Amino acid sequence: MQHLIIIGIGGFAREVYWHAQGSIGYGEDWDIKGFLDGDVKLAPEEYEKLDRPVLGDVFSYDIQEDDVFICAVGDGGLRKRLTEPIRTRGGTFINLIHKTAIIQGHVKMGVGNIFCPRTEANDHAEIGDFAIFNIGASIGHDTQVGDYVSFMGVCGLCGYARADDFSYFSTGACCLPHAVVEHHAVLGVGAVVFKRVKAGKKVFGNPAFPVE
Repeated sequence: MQHLIIIGIGGFAREVYWHAQGSIGYGEDWDIKGFLDGDVKLAPEEYEKLDRPVLGDVFSYDIQEDDVFICAVGDGGLRKRLTEPIRTRGGTFINLIHKTAIIQGHVKMGVGNIFCPRTEANDHAEIGDFAIFNIGASIGHDTQVGDYVSFMGVCGLCGYARADDFSYFSTGACCLPHAVVEHHAVLGVGAVVFKRVKAGKKVFGNPAFPVE
């Protein structure tokens, strides 16, 4: 039996803790060992909400042979910063896939991805490493998702669309077929992308338009 450690102690990490208990492999391949802190300490009352112990932080934790990891932090840049200390010391990351998620057809994915309840990835979708699919997020056929992409609730990509590294989709955001969201772009709540969002831009609205 392996032991899952959740990187992060915030609200999303607590959600993932409960999602994990309904995910493929729980109780058969792995159990839940606890949490790892990052580089910012939260208020004491936040730690009291956790149902498993905080085992240390990502920089000093002594990785055990039967440990496996997932990073439950919503921001892709922070997710990279917190996973790198574990990866460079040989830690193993798994894909956490809830039993209600639909992964169908020929889907390729890397490691460290989180599929929360009622998420979906369809035929010939390609997913990199450390992407997050929050509740109800979906990607259509032949889509491409880079590394450290964040899909919040009920959002995603239509067929042939692309989301590059570190792009962020707020709740309800959507890309129409063949649209492209370049790296580090941010889609605001309910944004609808028809063609392309350039790297680093923030967009809102339907159709999506840039904002400062």
